[in-house]
Amino acid sequence: MVGLLAACGTNLATETPEDGVEVDPGPVLEQAVTQLLALESASFSLNHLKGSTALVPGVSMTKVSGEISIPDRFSVTVEAQSEFPKSYLEISIVRIEDTAYMTSIFGGGWNQISPDSLPFNLFGLGQTLAGIMDAMQTPQVLGEERLNGIDTLYIGGAIDSQDLAQLVPGAGEGFPVGLELWLDQSQGLLQKVLIVGRVVPMDDTDTVRELTLRDINRPVNIEVPGDVSG
Repeated sequence: MVGLLAACGTNLATETPEDGVEVDPGPVLEQAVTQLLALESASFSLNHLKGSTALVPGVSMTKVSGEISIPDRFSVTVEAQSEFPKSYLEISIVRIEDTAYMTSIFGGGWNQISPDSLPFNLFGLGQTLAGIMDAMQTPQVLGEERLNGIDTLYIGGAIDSQDLAQLVPGAGEGFPVGLELWLDQSQGLLQKVLIVGRVVPMDDTDTVRELTLRDINRPVNIEVPGDVSG
């Protein structure tokens, strides 16, 4: 676990509960679910600390980050790698209601595309994360941590891979996955999630995904990109 925390590259100071004292994670988890169901906007990042996720054959996503405005807007940048030719790719995606725009995989301007062709739908990110927390098995409070200037409660548990399908494209069934959460102690706001293990059938068993949320419920401005073709 120490290695994973070091890999996150964040400012952490961990305090474990006193010996023999068990803290019930139920109330803070319930508070976090309520906050997520009321989520209006946020900046987020879903990063692979180890491994990647296939977007299309021959192209693997390493990171997706951006902003969401619930219920009907998001703007993200996808960082990926192509196998042939071996190269780094950056793809921008904007969705506004039932219209979606994406830059070309191999560079170029914006194109209007069918929303159904996108590898993910972030409109319901708050509900998705609330559902993941509800599906968490055997949650335990592992300590308290100072994370990016915020006092958080650090909770560990497990989840079945299929319960991550709304967050991770192509999630398989029946894989046991480690789930770790960092929740703001004062408001119950979710700050970070670590997803440890195989979620997609092609994942390595030591794949690690990190989701972070920032600027929660702060207004964001997402507009139609300029110079759109199609």
